[in-house]
Parts: sequence; C-alpha cells; structure tokens
Amino acid sequence: MSDYDFKPLNDKEFEVLCVDILSEVHGHRFERFKAGKDAGVDGRYFTDSGKEVVLQCKHWCNTPLPQLIKALNTIEKPKLDKLHPNRYLLAVSNPLSRADKKAIYRALLPHIASESDIYGKEDLNDLLKNKSHIEQRHYKLWLHSSNILNYIFSNAILGRSQFSLDEIIRTSNRYVVTANHGFALNILEKLHVAIITGEPGVGKTTLADHLCLHYATREYEYIKIADDIREAESVINSESKQIIYFDDFLGRNYLEALKGHEGNQITQFIRRVSSNRNKRFVLTSRSTILNQGKLLIDSFEHNNLQRNEYELRIKTLTELDKAQILYNHIWHSELQEEFIEQLYLRKRYREIIAHKNFNPRLISYITDATRLEACSPNNYWDYINRSLTNPAQVWENPFIAQQDDFGRAIILLVALNGQALSENSLAKAYHRFLILPENQNLHGRREFQSNIRLLTGSFLNRLVSSDGSSMIDLFNPSIGDYVLKRYAGDVVTVRLAIQSLRSVRSTITLSRLLKFANLPSVSAPFFEAPGGLEA
Repeated sequence: MSDYDFKPLNDKEFEVLCVDILSEVHGHRFERFKAGKDAGVDGRYFTDSGKEVVLQCKHWCNTPLPQLIKALNTIEKPKLDKLHPNRYLLAVSNPLSRADKKAIYRALLPHIASESDIYGKEDLNDLLKNKSHIEQRHYKLWLHSSNILNYIFSNAILGRSQFSLDEIIRTSNRYVVTANHGFALNILEKLHVAIITGEPGVGKTTLADHLCLHYATREYEYIKIADDIREAESVINSESKQIIYFDDFLGRNYLEALKGHEGNQITQFIRRVSSNRNKRFVLTSRSTILNQGKLLIDSFEHNNLQRNEYELRIKTLTELDKAQILYNHIWHSELQEEFIEQLYLRKRYREIIAHKNFNPRLISYITDATRLEACSPNNYWDYINRSLTNPAQVWENPFIAQQDDFGRAIILLVALNGQALSENSLAKAYHRFLILPENQNLHGRREFQSNIRLLTGSFLNRLVSSDGSSMIDLFNPSIGDYVLKRYAGDVVTVRLAIQSLRSVRSTITLSRLLKFANLPSVSAPFFEAPGGLEA
C-alpha cells in the first residue's frame, strides 16, 4: 500500500483527487466550480431529498496543524455560518491523530456532524488502497507511489540512466499532462520510435522524459544515451523490453552527422527498433537542426523519418495548459508571498499566459526564487516583463552581473565541451586555463570547488554517481547557446579554452560557433596545446 504525502500535487490537483475519491465513497458525483473565491465550497452534491452536502479541501501539508486549525476557525467557520450546509465534509493533506480530529471538529462546530466527516492523510490513503483507477488518473500522484518508484529504479540500467530517472521524478511536480503527451505517446506506441522536435524552451526534453517514464513503469528497462548510438547498440537485448532515450541527438553530434556516420547509424537503429515489439526509442532535436540534417543526411530522407516526428509547438498549448504550467511553477517554487502577490495583482498572470514569448523554460526562469536575490518584490513585475520581452536577457544579467571572471571561465569550459564531463576533468581544464599567460589578470573567486558550489543549480548541474564520482553539465541547454554566441567573436578566449579542455568534443562544438561568427578554420595552430587532445 502506498503512503502518499500528496506534496507533488498543487492545491487544485489535490482538490480534484479528493473529489474523485469521495465521489466513489459517497456514491454521488460531486460538482466542482471554476477557480476563484469558493465561499467554503470545493465540491458539493445534493441528496435525494434535495439537501446540500459540501466538501472543502485544504492542501496545507507543509503547514503546522495548529495554524491550520486556527485558519479553519477564524476564516472558514464564518463562511459556513453564512452557508448553513446540511452536511459538511473536510479533506486535508495533513496527517491527523484522534486528538487532531477532535480539535478540528470543535473549531468548526456546529457544522461538522461527526469526526468521521474529517478526512486526513491517513484516511485518503486508506480510501485509495483499492482504487488503482483513481491513482492512475492522477499522474503525479501515481508516479510518486512507492511501488512505482521501486519498480522504476529496479529496471533502470545502473549509473547515468538511474540518475536521469531520479531527476525526472524529482522535477515532475511541475509537469502538466497536455494533449501533446497523448499525441506523442500514440506515435511511440504505433511506430515504436518518436522524434520530439521544437524550438528551444518549448519543453521537448520534459515531454520526452515523461514518455520514457510511461514505459519505465510498464516493465521497460530505461536506457539513456549520452554521446552516440553505439551506447545503445552495446546494451540492446532483442528479447527484453527496453525504452531508449537520446536527447538532442544531433545538437551534440553535429559534425559526425554531417559526415553521414552518425546519421546512418541512427537510421539503421531506428529500423531495428521499429520492427521489434519490445523496443521503444525516443529522440529529441531542435526543429532547425533536424531540418538541416534532413537536407544533408541522405539516410534521414530515404528512411522517411518525418512520420516519426512530433513537433512540439507553443501554439498547440491551450490557455488552460499555459495557466496550469504557470500555476504549477508558482505553487512548487520557493517564491516569497510578496513576490507571488505581484503576479496576482490586477490578474497580471493573464499577461504572462497571453504573452507571445510564453514558453515553459521562461516560466521556470521567472519563478526561480534563487535568481531573485537582487530583486525586490516591487521590481519583480518589471523583471518578468524584461525576461518575457527579451528572452536573451534570461542569461545575460546572471552571467555578466552575477558571475566573476573565474565563474564565467568555468561556464565557458563546460559549454565548449559540448556535453557533460567529469568534475575531475573540468578541474584540470580550469587550472590549465588559469595558468595561461593571457589569463593572469582575471578577477574574482579563484578556488574551483567554491565556484562549483555557487554555479550548481543556476548555471551547472552536478550529478554524483554511486561510486562517488561526479559529472558536470550545463543547467539548461539554452545556456550553451547564449555562451557560444557571446564568445563567437572572441577568438583568443575560445582558443585558450579549447586548448585547456584538450578534448575532441570541444572541437566538435566549434561547428556551432562557425554559425555565429567567422572563426579561423580548424587548424593545428588554433588547437595547439601541450599534451595534445584528450578523449
């Protein structure tokens, strides 16, 4: 039996769950109402004799119970005094003892007929015990059940794939299941391969993550590819059920793809997966890069890859989808109440939902409390407007104003590497960069580990494996775009950084820079460095 704490749900999702559960328990469909002042009513039904039964839900699981009881007595009871329901039911996400129920009962007298009309965390879990159909309707609840989590992690390949699943689940509380989820899942189920495309920030990776989770919970072993399709070839088993995921499959392998090697291998692998009922393959790519790939890689065109494509576009999101995305981010953020009030002032949130530049990545950015240390609540709305109007500023100010020379150097090295690298390799590259004569006038905090701590969660992700080693990657792919564009014309700094990295991968990243500026051709003098290139 699962023991839910309901924390992955926002208050509206908790309300819908309670209505679903209690509708079955009471044998009546509870009516629900649009968002707004509820006058103490989150759901209701009428008995055969026409008497009104009212349900109220309080998702205050992070609030001390005495504070909840006080609010029920001082705020909710006056509403009930006016409403005079025939029967009043209360559902709360807090764990409740016998004494707790008695205290709530007394706070709401005379409107609660019995303490058994108060449903706490334990009651709701008990009622869900034999109602798996309700659990599955509530995606985020079901995803966080102990049975599902244990199963997912027991069927992931140890290492990167398991850590990837953990990260997907950790951030799933902000996910909104839209029509895109169903459409893409249909392609994957029918053709066994789905290529999720779209422009930066639209939510390709998030959708792909949750498509993979769908299969990871259905007896499929989860495999995440980091570099090239040969990783999947090495672990694929024709008899076992496997879901394989290749994020940004052209973006980081562009030079190989242009030569035809990677592209041909991918199309061959797609054909192999398409004919095997035990396999599913999810890929993501930016629309522009995939379109270029179709023109330059013959095997993409010959194998009719467009039938496997699902293009994720912002215009496919309804106003309700956008509202739910924004609301989820606000609810699960650590924004102080003064900041949240700025969003609700004169219903400003409607302007965000309707903005032409709305996308999930920007919503994540503007609701990230860690980025607001230098922003007061009174300036928060201006900050939001600037971010929406000019999305490039999303990384401009934090990179320039909030980082010193050494922090920017570390970010540049990771961006130029083009993929995650071990923390040890990054540390060596960083120190090689610092001892170069051209870099003796840098200012700021020099020590590597303190910089990593400060950058993690804002510009970098740090993933620690079971053996204690750690990998460093960019916090968001758009950081790489911003950094590469910023340094595209700075030949000296780019050359020094690539010499310090000494990695083949950094030379591949150069292809992206060539799109932004006229850099020198790849030549020995440009990359010349003591020790040569590392793998």
